[in-house]
Parts: sequence; structure tokens; C-alpha cells
Amino acid sequence: MNIERRRPRVSKTRSRPLRTAVVVLSALLLLPLASQKSSSVEEAKDSCVECHGKTSFLVTNKKLYDYFQRWGSSIHKQEHVTCVDCHGGNAQSSDKEKAHGGDLNEADPNSAVNFRNIPKTCGGCHEDIYQGFHESTHFEHVVSKDQEDQGPTCVTCHGSINVAVLNVDTVEEACRQCHNEETENSPENAHEARALLNRFLSIHRYYRYITVRGDPGETKRFFDEVDAQIRDLSVTWHTFDLDAIGEKTESVLHALRAKREDIARTYKKDHKNRP
Repeated sequence: MNIERRRPRVSKTRSRPLRTAVVVLSALLLLPLASQKSSSVEEAKDSCVECHGKTSFLVTNKKLYDYFQRWGSSIHKQEHVTCVDCHGGNAQSSDKEKAHGGDLNEADPNSAVNFRNIPKTCGGCHEDIYQGFHESTHFEHVVSKDQEDQGPTCVTCHGSINVAVLNVDTVEEACRQCHNEETENSPENAHEARALLNRFLSIHRYYRYITVRGDPGETKRFFDEVDAQIRDLSVTWHTFDLDAIGEKTESVLHALRAKREDIARTYKKDHKNRP
């Protein structure tokens, strides 16, 4: 199978701190890369999109039609990640066989979307997240010879096309697919994951206060350090080491609390001295 993946370039532009907080918090468990492809690439012919976007599939192949519609409203489409980036093939060919690149379905061990290959396929763009996942026991289950049908891959929690970002209302349910009383596979992990994620979301409260009342120049340097810790924490989440996740979450919260208290003292002092 000839897989031709286009690797999005990562934008180096930093947005305002509050906007950064919203983006980081909403995308903790899944960090899509910001791609900026040239206009020539964006305007290039994509036979996959032209063919699978036909409304006739609503009648002839409803499953494929729905699949394409989910992609159409996804972050993947926004970032110009198309069929060939995950499935392989040749999007510039109008020949069906060449465009499909061998038409390997997910059951084929050589397919890029076979469950054992999914982490590496997603890791083509989400490199840091893949490195974290590679260290996890989840990854060990995926590559285990005893695992014949499926494993805890990226799509298990996030879906495959219009990916979902887990939050406190969905993370416990996602974990309970495997970690529950029936399987006796550490059922307490699901509740603990929810508590940890809820704890992490407290960051937004401190983040906003520091952004609104702190000195812009000084807080930018502070946020540069904190944002790096948050990015590292997002990778740690994908190792599924709950103890490490808890420790790093508390470290970030401690830094934010200290900064907030420092700004609050300065703010109170300045307003007290005003005539």
C-alpha cells in the first residue's frame, strides 16, 4: 500500500493569553496541529473529496455518505487533513483503483487504519501525543499478539473523523468501556480520571484572572512557562499514568495560584493608594 501522507506545518504564532487558555483547556486530550498549507496545495484536485462528496451516496452507500459528512464538519477538514492522510491512496488520480491505493480495509494488517496501526497513523500529525501513548499500557494492549479484534486506540476515546474532546461529562463513560465492575479492570480509574480532569479545569479560573489584572508584558513570560507545562500535561494524559497526571496538574495549579495571589496583592495595594 502506497501511503502518501502530507504533514501539516505547525504555526508558531502565539495568540493572546486568554484565547490560549480556552484553546488549551478545550483541547487537552486531543491537540490538533495548526496547519498552514500553501494555496497551491489547498486548491489542488482531490478526487477523494470530489467523489465521496456526491449526494448519490446517500442512497447507494449511506454509511460512506455519513462518514464523509462527519469529516466535512470536523477539525480534520479545517486543518486540510483529507482521506489520503489517513487511508493512503492517490487523491490526484481519477482512476478508482489508483485513488484507493489498493483499497485495504481496516481488517487488513497492512492498512493504516487497522487498529494496531491507528496510533502511528494519528501520530503522523500528533507526534507528542503519540510518544505519550507509546509509553502507556494501552499501547501494550494494542500491539499484543493476544489482542485479535481491537484495542484501546485513539478512536476508542476520540472517534475517528469528527473527533471528540473528552470533558468531565464524557471522560468517565469513555474509561468505563474497559474499566468497570464487570471486567474487574481497575473500575476506580474511570472515576479518578473524571476527578483529575475536573481538577484541571480549575486552571481556567486562575488563567482568566491573571490575564485580566496582570501586566501584559510580565504575564506573557509567565504564560510561556505555564503553557509549556500544560502541553506537557496533555502528553502525560495519554500515558494514562493517573499519579503522574495528578502531580503535574497540582504543579500547574500551584504556579497559577501563586501568580494570582501576587497580582491580587499588587492590585489591592494600587487601588488602596489611589486618591
